[in-house]
Amino acid sequence: MKLRIHGNSIRLRLNRKEVAQFAASACLDEALEYGAGPEDRLVYGIEASQSAPDVGVRVTGGAIAIVLPAALAQIWTSTDQIEVATSVPLNAERVLSILVEKEFRRLHGACNDPDLYPNPLESQIG
Repeated sequence: MKLRIHGNSIRLRLNRKEVAQFAASACLDEALEYGAGPEDRLVYGIEASQSAPDVGVRVTGGAIAIVLPAALAQIWTSTDQIEVATSVPLNAERVLSILVEKEFRRLHGACNDPDLYPNPLESQIG
């Protein structure tokens, strides 16, 4: 699972195996360890919630999670839907952009991970 934070946007990109794990458990996380102690880590992930009315972000302690309503998570994991995207208003001038997407194979380069989704543009290369 790849995490990207840029400005006021957050994005998670999951491969096939990770999407299947998320579908089975309603929760998936990874950690960035940046020091020697057990508290020196940032946990990031995704979770499905029966009580979440909308897509959002939950931050607790050293963890950040994108939270999807359970019904939306089920649709995203079981169909060809590529992404879940939303913007959450924070105040009159600022929004938080959230994007969760399935990771495609690259069109160029050596990375040909079988866990990546087929790129829809592959048929146009040749």
